[in-house]
Amino acid sequence: MGVTHINHIKPGMVLDDDIRDHHGRFLLGKDLTIEPKHLRILKIWGINQADIKNDDIKESEGDEQFDLETLNLAQEIIHNKVSWSNKAGEINENLLEIFIHSACQKLNTGQKHFGFTTDQQAPDNTDEKALINTESRLQNDTELISVPRIFLLIREAIKDPRTSARHIADIISKDQALAAKLLRLVNSAFYGFPSKIDTISRAVTIIGTRQLSSLALGLSTLSRFRNISPEVMDMESFWKHSIACAIGAKTLAGYRKLPNTESFFICGLLHDLGKLIMLNYYPREYLNSLLWAFRNKSSLSRAEKMFFVHDHASLGAKLAKKWKLPLKIEQTILHHERPLNSSFPLEATMVHTANILANGCFIGSGGESTIPEMDVDSWKKVHLETNTLNQTARLMQSQVDNIYQLLFHQD
Repeated sequence: MGVTHINHIKPGMVLDDDIRDHHGRFLLGKDLTIEPKHLRILKIWGINQADIKNDDIKESEGDEQFDLETLNLAQEIIHNKVSWSNKAGEINENLLEIFIHSACQKLNTGQKHFGFTTDQQAPDNTDEKALINTESRLQNDTELISVPRIFLLIREAIKDPRTSARHIADIISKDQALAAKLLRLVNSAFYGFPSKIDTISRAVTIIGTRQLSSLALGLSTLSRFRNISPEVMDMESFWKHSIACAIGAKTLAGYRKLPNTESFFICGLLHDLGKLIMLNYYPREYLNSLLWAFRNKSSLSRAEKMFFVHDHASLGAKLAKKWKLPLKIEQTILHHERPLNSSFPLEATMVHTANILANGCFIGSGGESTIPEMDVDSWKKVHLETNTLNQTARLMQSQVDNIYQLLFHQD
C-alpha cells in the first residue's frame, strides 16, 4: 500500500483501504476513485493521509536528475556521517537513498554546511575533569522546575474525567499567546482544513479535546528556554530540527492510524528537552560536548557522558517527570534513541525514526555531527511500509519553515 499525505492526493487516484475518522466512523471506502468532493470530505474531518493504490502514486522526485559531480559529493557527505552504510537491509538502503537525494537538492541550492560543523578545537583533557551532575539543579532550581500556570490548569483539567470540551477551550483561551499559537498551527497547511478555524472552541470540536490539550501542554513549554547563547547553538536550527521531528512523528503515527497523533507531535517537539537544560545552564561544557562529538565522529549522547553524569535523554526525562508531563512523553524523551526500551515503544519509535530522518535530511540541527542508526527491530514492530519514510521526509522538509514561523515569529 502507498500511504500518501493529503497534499499529494489528486483526483483520479484510487483508495487502497477504507478511510475512517479519528473516532472510527466510516468515511470513504476501498477502491473509490477520488474526486474533488472526496478531498473536501477528508479535509473537513482532519484526515491528512490515505492509502492509495501503488499504480497511482507518482514520486515526482524520482524523476529529478542530478549531475554526476553533485551526486558524488552528496554520497561522500552522507557516507562520512554514517557508520552503518555497509549494513545490508531494505530499511538502511532506503534511508541512504533518501539522504543522498536530500543532500543533492541542498547542494543545488548552494548549501555548504551539513549538520553540526565548527572550526573550534575540542578539549583534550576530558578525563581529568569531574563530570557535571545536574541532579541538584533539577532538585533545587525553582525557576527550572516550575511551569506556567496555564500548563498546570490544562494538566489538571485533562486528569478530571468530568472536564468538558468547553472548559478546556475556556482555559486555553485565557492565555492569548498560547491560543494564538494553537490557532495558527491548526490553520496551517500541515493540517489542511478547508476553512479557517477562528476560535479555540471550534478547534476543540474539530480536533478533539485530548488532542488539542496535548498540543497546548507542549506549546506552553516553548517559552522556557529563550535566552540560550547563539555562540553555542543556533536556536533557529535547533527548533527547526525539533519541529521536523514533531511533524515526522505525527505523520508516521497517522500512517499507522494511531489515535491522538497530536501527542506524537509533542513527543517529537520535546525529545531534545535535556539539551535545552544543558545549553541554558552549562553552555561552555555543552559546547565542549558538541566539539568532542564532532572531532571524534561520535554520537552526541556519548560525547555528553564525557562531561555530564546524565545525557540529554535521561536529563530531559527527569525534567518531564518534574513537570508531571504525561508518562508517554517522559518515556519517549528517555528512550527516543533506544525505542524498544520504552514502556511506549510506538511513540518512541515514531520519534526515533523522525529524528533519524531530520538528521539525515539536514532539517535544522540538534547538534549531531553524525546521522544516527535506525533501530531496525523497532521499525519492524511498527508494521509500516518503507515508502512511508520517503513521504514523511518530504512532508517534514516542506512544512518545517512554515510551522517554525507560526510558532516563533508571530507573537
